[in-house]
Amino acid sequence: MSSKTVLLFPGQGSQYMNMHLKLSAKSQKFIKEILDELNLSYVIDLMSTSEESLVPTNISQVAIISTSLGFLKDIADKDLKFGASAGHSLGEYGALVVAGVLSFKDAVRIVAVRGRLMGECAARRGGSMVALLGFDKEMVEDLCNEASRFGICVIANENSNQQIVISGENKAIDWVLENYKNFKIKKAIRLKVEGAFHSPLMEDAAKEFKNFLGSLEFGDFGLPVYKNVDGRPYTDAKTIPDILSKQIISPVRWVTTIENIVNDGFESCVEVGPKNVLSTMLKRWTKLECSALDGE
Repeated sequence: MSSKTVLLFPGQGSQYMNMHLKLSAKSQKFIKEILDELNLSYVIDLMSTSEESLVPTNISQVAIISTSLGFLKDIADKDLKFGASAGHSLGEYGALVVAGVLSFKDAVRIVAVRGRLMGECAARRGGSMVALLGFDKEMVEDLCNEASRFGICVIANENSNQQIVISGENKAIDWVLENYKNFKIKKAIRLKVEGAFHSPLMEDAAKEFKNFLGSLEFGDFGLPVYKNVDGRPYTDAKTIPDILSKQIISPVRWVTTIENIVNDGFESCVEVGPKNVLSTMLKRWTKLECSALDGE
């Protein structure tokens, strides 16, 4: 790692059973102590129970950020150098820890609230998400416009030039799954999530989350953190409640984020968290040298 390295943190979907056991014994103890202090120690037990036990949003988000921060703890203890950070959706909280804006404990606490609010909102409003592969963006926009006749249907994650995730009400998403081939899109995969994240269906969660974030204090940025809502670095910690609440109902602009990271002169990235979804995807379409701390 060097000052030209960016640390990247994965989002929901990267969880797997026993992922925390990849951490060093020191980091396993570290995250267990944090979860114990926050009365979230049951999440550790669920990580070793079954894949299904990690599907609920309030569980998966805490499990992923805890594991990611365990990997980060190992890096921090080795005093390795890096120049910036970014995270995909909930991964943005790990990126904020790297920059010194959040403590490890506060990041887990905030994500626990975020996951609970999003899970509760999903239970009330319903909805689902689908990953689309093999397209150009105009095809996906046309598909969403047509599907919107049946309910909310929007782009949720712009992950690469060959993968976009859409989010919306169930009738609209069902129509997408029946008709995507008519829009010359090669493949559609329904995601195992509880609701329509990064869409207007999460507005109730975003409002309550903003009120919660407004009660907290944030540190200054020690490093640039590229944010999901526009792919650019934060400029002021005072904007964090607005930006992180908006993130819940806005698309994750991952392509723009990575393009800005490359244009700003960074040469490599290291994925800090379970699996290697981000680094594997980036190897296909960027010139960044990519690696992952977890090879699962």
